[in-house]
Amino acid sequence: MEYKGDIYYIDLVLRGNLNAFSFIIDRHKDRMFNLAFRICGNREEAEEVAQDAFLKAFRSLKSFRKKSTFSTWLYRIVYNTSISLVRSRKNKLLSLEDFPADMIDFMRITPDEDEAEREYKNSLVNFALQKIGDEERGIITLHYYDELSIEEMSAVTGISRANIRVKLFRARQKMTEIIRTSEKKENFRQSTLHTSNFPNHE
Repeated sequence: MEYKGDIYYIDLVLRGNLNAFSFIIDRHKDRMFNLAFRICGNREEAEEVAQDAFLKAFRSLKSFRKKSTFSTWLYRIVYNTSISLVRSRKNKLLSLEDFPADMIDFMRITPDEDEAEREYKNSLVNFALQKIGDEERGIITLHYYDELSIEEMSAVTGISRANIRVKLFRARQKMTEIIRTSEKKENFRQSTLHTSNFPNHE
């Protein structure tokens, strides 16, 4: 069945057809879950956040003034709910020692070296994403994964466009440094393993 647009189903809900909200959920649930997951770093919490956000949206539907798109309004609810959850718990930050995988691990999973390297790089990016601050994770996710513009991100987060640019730049810098440090650690490990395989001529 072709989706008829957010406003169409919102109007149905406001006129009393509450079941129409299920079409909105089906339309947006994957993106909202992914945003929550990347901020929270936990699948179960992300599912709870997404469910809670849709419930908040449903209860507040009358307050949606259509000044922005419904997806932006919904992103804002998910973003704020995710940030609140992360800040309410004292989440132990990962150390570089916590990074569980290396290229050898991925080569064991797949014999395709290019695919193994892609998976390894993706895991490094996800690792770095969980090492930066919760607000920074949200901004990186909105920009690179959900492809929101600076203006849309400002509407979602409530942060000025100028400040969004600064935070985005700093978050990228932090992630780049985390990835570099982790790769150096991996290269050193590989070098050590390779050296240990040399024959002992003593």
